[in-house]
This record gives sequence, structure tokens and C-alpha cells, in this order.
Amino acid sequence: MTDTYGLHLTLRIAGIERRSALNGAHSVADLLTTLVDRIGMRVLAGPLTGEETGDPERRGWSGVVILYESHAAIHTYPELGEAFLDVFSCKDFSVATVRETLGDFLGDFCVVEEHVLDRGHHWDADVRREMSGWLARR
Repeated sequence: MTDTYGLHLTLRIAGIERRSALNGAHSVADLLTTLVDRIGMRVLAGPLTGEETGDPERRGWSGVVILYESHAAIHTYPELGEAFLDVFSCKDFSVATVRETLGDFLGDFCVVEEHVLDRGHHWDADVRREMSGWLARR
């Protein structure tokens, strides 16, 4: 049992081999839905995708899925070969599976930044009781 609300992963990746996989609503949506399925999450709403046009440094696609367990989001920059990913869940998940799934879609890449945080330290003093009740309702 965890003493926190959940795991929060943020990744910044660069040097993406398959830049075309970062470009387009269908590509971004497919990546997100496959990713959340592989880490054992359930989609509540989405994916919702949108395109930002303009300068190459800013142009790209963003996508988000709202999960029963929280959310997953990605912001892509195809011309730069970069992306930012954010996965937050009250259900435990494998960071290695996230990386493997990204590799399946994007080919080789390098991780520029990775943060894995336990979220929810602000819970009641009896966090074990509170978390147990929360998990029973999920």
C-alpha cells in the first residue's frame, strides 16, 4: 500500500527518430490510447487533440486523455524531434512500460528530463486509512 495519492511521471524527450509519429491528431491519439492501455489504465474521456501552428519551435500537436485513474498528456514538436509527456495516476504503473511504448511509436530517442514523483503528501494524518478507502472506491 502506498502512502501517497499516486505516481506522477513527466518526461522530456529529444532526438526522436520517427518524427512523423509526432505529427497529426491520429498519431497523437493512437500513441496516448495505446500507452494508457499498456499501463493498465482506463479512458474516461478523450483523447482530445489540437494543433499549434506557426514557428517551427512552437509548431506541434498536443493530446490529453482523462483517465478513471487521472490523466495522460503529450505535447509534440515534430520539426524539433521533441516531446513532453505527463502521466499521473492514483493507480501504480510501470515507468519502464511507458518508455517501451514510446520507443515502439517513436523509435530511438533520448530522455532529456525525467521526474517521477509521489503525489498527495498533503493527505490526512491517517493516510493509510484514507488511501484504503479511496482504493476500495476505485
